[in-house]
Amino acid sequence: MNMDVPVICAYCKQETTPTREHVIPAFLYRFQKELESNVVGWNEVAEKMIGGEQTVRDVCQICNGLKLSLLDDYGKKLLTENCILKQNYDKLSLDFNHNYEFLARWLLKISFNSSRTDNAHAHLFEKFIPFMLDGKNPPAKNEIVIIGSLAAPLLVDELQGDYEVFRGLAGACGRINPFFVRIGYGPNNFKSYTLRIVMFGPLLFSILMFMPGTSAGVASIETKQLLKQLLPEGALLSSKRSRALLKPGKATWVDYYGAQVTRVRAIEALKMR
Repeated sequence: MNMDVPVICAYCKQETTPTREHVIPAFLYRFQKELESNVVGWNEVAEKMIGGEQTVRDVCQICNGLKLSLLDDYGKKLLTENCILKQNYDKLSLDFNHNYEFLARWLLKISFNSSRTDNAHAHLFEKFIPFMLDGKNPPAKNEIVIIGSLAAPLLVDELQGDYEVFRGLAGACGRINPFFVRIGYGPNNFKSYTLRIVMFGPLLFSILMFMPGTSAGVASIETKQLLKQLLPEGALLSSKRSRALLKPGKATWVDYYGAQVTRVRAIEALKMR
């Protein structure tokens, strides 16, 4: 896209000269570079890794530099204070301290940006743009539900094949849960909602985006079913409390990030030739 040609800002809908807005927040790219890794993104539609800093080029300077950047500032503070922004998370639980409003705005922003790169679900976010930008009109429980959980670690002795490369991350406890980033979506067989997923290392956020007209009762039932069937370890996040105890379920980081790890190793192998 020619950056000098005016476009309609994806957020404020005003004609503007576009700026580059990172899909994965820039501070996470910098963190990955510190870990000597230049591949952090996974495009689920293309089924390939995204190398470098993936951006969208349809956001005006005001939305990008003034409003959305504040959400990334909050996200960095959130991950740092909860000890997630580290090379290896070896604990078996997380006392997750958060501001629900800012967390929800940040996760929706990230997922909205990602959805515009692969044409998946972008229309679902339009209603929540005022909330993302300014915190206006917070979504009701029959519109958006966010569930927090953790990916389970592996023990050193459980590493095999491509995953042997992570052996050096283990500390005295022998547990390994490395830092990757995933933005995507879950199965499409849910009748009343679309499931979006945002992950930072072991920290998994499942975002249920309910279809218009879904009643509060149906939303509650569907949420409970998801928690029971797919995320029994999940914690329903709410504006009513700022802390939640997150625990890992049976799914490990390999289950969530396996495709990324395989492709990272393949890229490294090509570089060695």
